[in-house]
Amino acid sequence: MKCLVRKALPQRNILPLLAVILMASVVSGFAAEGPPHADSYAQLKDFGYRLFNFLILAAILAWAAKKADLKGMLAARRYQVAKALREAEEARDEAERKLAEYSEKLEKATREIDDIYTAIRQEGEAEKHRIIAEAQETAERIREQAKINARQEVETARAELRAETARLSVQLAETTLKKAVSRADQDKFVDEYLSKVVEA
Repeated sequence: MKCLVRKALPQRNILPLLAVILMASVVSGFAAEGPPHADSYAQLKDFGYRLFNFLILAAILAWAAKKADLKGMLAARRYQVAKALREAEEARDEAERKLAEYSEKLEKATREIDDIYTAIRQEGEAEKHRIIAEAQETAERIREQAKINARQEVETARAELRAETARLSVQLAETTLKKAVSRADQDKFVDEYLSKVVEA
């Protein structure tokens, strides 16, 4: 209803219309009381002055509001508030979007870190097993080589011992022969040997 009244009547015609309605209601109120008395005229005159003052004040206020462009200021303020709300909503939506994006990136980074940690741990385990296997293999080779070296050392020692035994045996036999065989026996052996060589 208010919208229809506002559309039907321009805003500048509202104040005079209100004044006329007010005046009509006062006059009809006095008319209902009966014939006017002297006091009624004084009251009516006083009311007229008050109404006139009110209309002047209302006109001044209307002029001041129009001069100050109160409607424009309110519209501008409404526009600024609507703009600020719209910007705040856009900022909130952008912040929510960035929060979702950063949360997703954080979750992805966390998953990647977990995957990298798992891969490093698995590689470490595999490397540990490989190193242990290589160490066992190397130890086995060293043991085998030590056995071979020990056998060779034993064989070399045996060969040296045999050679030394043979040398000592020859030396002992020579010494024994020298002691047991005299100079005459030696000459005899030489003569026998020569005679065998000549006969042959």
